[in-house]
Amino acid sequence: MKHITHNNHIDLIKNGPEFITTNLKLINEARSFIFFHTYIFEEDNITQPLIDAFIQKAQQGVAVYILLDAFGSEDLSHVTKDRFQDAGVNFHFFTPLFHINNIGRRLHQKVLLIDNKKCLLGGINYSKKFNSPEQKTPWLDYSCVVEGEEVYNTFQTILKLYLKNFPKHKEQLLSFRNYSHTVEDYHLIKTNENDWTRHKQQIYNSYLIAIKSAKHEIIILATYFIPGKKLLKYLRKAQKRGVRIKLIFGKISDHPLVSAASDYFYQWYLDNHFEIYEWDQSVIHGKLALIDNKWVSIGSYNHNYISRYGNLEINYEIISKEFSQTVAHEFESIVSSSKKLTYEDLNRGMRSRVFILIVYFLTNIITFFSILFIFKRDEEEENFLK
Repeated sequence: MKHITHNNHIDLIKNGPEFITTNLKLINEARSFIFFHTYIFEEDNITQPLIDAFIQKAQQGVAVYILLDAFGSEDLSHVTKDRFQDAGVNFHFFTPLFHINNIGRRLHQKVLLIDNKKCLLGGINYSKKFNSPEQKTPWLDYSCVVEGEEVYNTFQTILKLYLKNFPKHKEQLLSFRNYSHTVEDYHLIKTNENDWTRHKQQIYNSYLIAIKSAKHEIIILATYFIPGKKLLKYLRKAQKRGVRIKLIFGKISDHPLVSAASDYFYQWYLDNHFEIYEWDQSVIHGKLALIDNKWVSIGSYNHNYISRYGNLEINYEIISKEFSQTVAHEFESIVSSSKKLTYEDLNRGMRSRVFILIVYFLTNIITFFSILFIFKRDEEEENFLK
């Protein structure tokens, strides 16, 4: 079991031009190896510089490994795949959608790891649609860059993924364990993952522990927010202890049916004195939480059953007053530009309420069957690390 590390530096990265610039800067800093994997990577004028940078680094002798989800990034062109191959980039798709052993299991993590020194990790996908939409505000989403001791733990966490998908490169991949890095800074950080097929529920459990310990305030910015009963129970108990609960959701959604399913809980939130804030300037895609101005969780994990049981997810858990203050200022800005919902805002007609109820149950049924087809395999993946 990995422990929390101390000697780390961390920066919050907001979606938009800053995110792409940060990716390019990190790639250009690589001297030994690059691990990059994500859910959605689409080819356009935003991502083309990243493709070129990966290729240039491979041509310079840096070991470049790219792993893209076969469903989320299915449109990657043969031209780009051929360019990767010609340049020596190690490229692979993670699990076709209907692979016999992994039906419904998706790689939802977003990670760029450089030389075991720095790691960009969060919830932002790679596409103009998300990062720089025409005449629109970028989707509200976040990543962070960590430099220091915890990057090695992140490397150890994702190494099994690369060993599994690049078995012919086992010797080189294992050699990267010799690289480590520390900094003269102090932020407590821990890498948490969720992968139900491997009995990993670290992100989910970290939320429960933090909520149970909360004393003053819990702020959760989320999309596709369809939590289970246990998480709702912990939030309600926190509110009864006098903890202020703020939930930030988006009025605009890229998945209207999932958004309608999320609306199913709004009445319950208000009944239990939760504050609901609705952001209407862009799509919310972020997965960011702040508790008592000292605990932060940021990454790819959504509060729904697909993330909990179906996807491979990864988050950083951070205990740092300094970084928490940065997140708190970000939340203050969002809340000040959002609408606080009241019962009057929920006064929907009978037809609308029935529709939300049907969508909620339909979403759960679809989720159930998606999870049902995720088969556990007998092989022990940890053997690759020996």
